[in-house]
Amino acid sequence: MEDKPFALIGVNTNRYDPKKLKEVMDKEQLNWRSFADTPDGEGLGVISSAWNLQGTPTLFVLDHKGVIRYRWLGSPGEKVIDEALNKLIKEAEGNDKKEK
Repeated sequence: MEDKPFALIGVNTNRYDPKKLKEVMDKEQLNWRSFADTPDGEGLGVISSAWNLQGTPTLFVLDHKGVIRYRWLGSPGEKVIDEALNKLIKEAEGNDKKEK
């Protein structure tokens, strides 16, 4: 999907130190950006609180305008994710052509 209007971002909620997260990502050969969700003053992760996470994994799919179009608690399966991404990529590519 390198040539598609698509980005994958991970948020790690198991309180890894950012350096430890980097080690894990290198070991697992994860090639997307990932952030360590650091605790706020109440012990909750800053990102988890802001996005109202109920559990992990939680997957959000945003469209090219930044609107949340899909949200799943737990994995809905590869086929469902692929279908959602393909639909939104087609929309983004179609809108890009109209705007040019």
